[in-house]
Amino acid sequence: MKTSILTLARVFAIAIFLLSSSAWSDEIPPPFCAQLIELKKSPRFDRLTRAIETAQFYNRRCEGSESIAWLDENGTLTPDATELLDTIDRSYDEGLNPQRYHRDEISQALEQLKNNEFIPPESLFWLDILLSDAYMTLAKDLNEGLSEWDELRSYKTAKGEKFEWDRPSIEPISYPEYLAEYLKFHRIARSLTSLSPDYEEYRRLRDALHAFRSAAANEPGKINGSTSQKLIEKLLINLDRFRWLPRGIEKNGTYIDVNIPSFTLRVVDHGYEILRMKTIVGRSERPTPILYSKISYAVLNPSWTAPQTIIRKDILESKDISAFLQSHDIRVYERIGGELYEVDPSQIDWSLYAGKKQSPYTFKTDAGDTNPLGKVKFLFPNSHFVYLHGTNTPALFKKTNRALSSGCIRLSSPQKLYDYLMDRWENPVDKNTDTPEEPDTSVHLQKKLPIFLRYMTISADQNSTVTVYNDIYGYDEAQWAILKKKGVRGE
Repeated sequence: MKTSILTLARVFAIAIFLLSSSAWSDEIPPPFCAQLIELKKSPRFDRLTRAIETAQFYNRRCEGSESIAWLDENGTLTPDATELLDTIDRSYDEGLNPQRYHRDEISQALEQLKNNEFIPPESLFWLDILLSDAYMTLAKDLNEGLSEWDELRSYKTAKGEKFEWDRPSIEPISYPEYLAEYLKFHRIARSLTSLSPDYEEYRRLRDALHAFRSAAANEPGKINGSTSQKLIEKLLINLDRFRWLPRGIEKNGTYIDVNIPSFTLRVVDHGYEILRMKTIVGRSERPTPILYSKISYAVLNPSWTAPQTIIRKDILESKDISAFLQSHDIRVYERIGGELYEVDPSQIDWSLYAGKKQSPYTFKTDAGDTNPLGKVKFLFPNSHFVYLHGTNTPALFKKTNRALSSGCIRLSSPQKLYDYLMDRWENPVDKNTDTPEEPDTSVHLQKKLPIFLRYMTISADQNSTVTVYNDIYGYDEAQWAILKKKGVRGE
């Protein structure tokens, strides 16, 4: 009797799915589409991670000749669903948590199916919905990262800390359309794995994560648990940061990578480092911003005009403003009728401006050996007015902690970068920083090279050597708090 009941139940389930196949007419919607409005009203639907996009996906399917996506007429998983579940399981190797993608709930439903237990049609519909929500959640996490820029900004500003990180610009994807497209071509696994960052260093960090996890699991007695956990946490944080970077940059050619915590600039060509030098970056109270841009031109023998931050926090807060100006070879100008006229700083009553936020004067240093920008600076569009430049204090590159600037990036070998840009990209060859030039001679680059100012606190080289850097701006703590809320585990 029990067997016959199970058989009837299975037949009933098959009949339901046959009715929901592409054979139904416009006048008689399949059970799933007929119930979709009620399903979307359920609190359970609101608890989906991508509820709006999941609703959009099924609305479109029900406008056509389809309804369910992941189960066949027998009420069993399609090969597409099997691919999805395998990819969800492998998401752990990407630094994600499979449980975020309904893995337990889906497994329980599948176990019932495997044991020939009767599952009401509505439960089978929910299984299909869970699989769609899981796909779109995983797709977004791989493509955009789990961390939200607004969350990171709120975390930092709530603590009264500086947040100098431009909003990531990721190519938008309509995840309902993306899912529908790849279901049509039955390339579910490929559609997800192709969304992962395409940088060689991302793959090396992912391999390092696997190695540390394996070591912690297989040789716990030989590994410091606390240290291992911290390393794994850093790997998880930095893997997610890679998901904020635009795709295709490395595959398509060369870019300049300034990693702020490691105090280094690298030129990377198709994943291979071809130039490296030390940098000096902004101190914690004046952090170098994190951004993506393109170097557009260089300036030879640059003069220097003090930005408002330095005027406000260094010049006007100095105990003896005149002495400060003299020691830094800074000249003072006053704007009259739209023109700048030099004035004698000793004739100014600086007490009127001491400790103030601004003054009516412009402060400049002429091109030359005492100029803080050195012989060349490199500019790229950004809202923070930061750039790369040389320096007149090269001894500072001997320091280990080089978070010393007011936000701009000082280079230990600016001439090498300049020569590379001139020779490699068919830029003007008659411009040499060692040749006497007029002050502020601009050299526009025919090839605008992508540049990242990144914030990576751990790296893995081609020999699988992992290096950890100090979290000089405190972004790791903030981002880890966000990742933990999303279910990422530091193990």
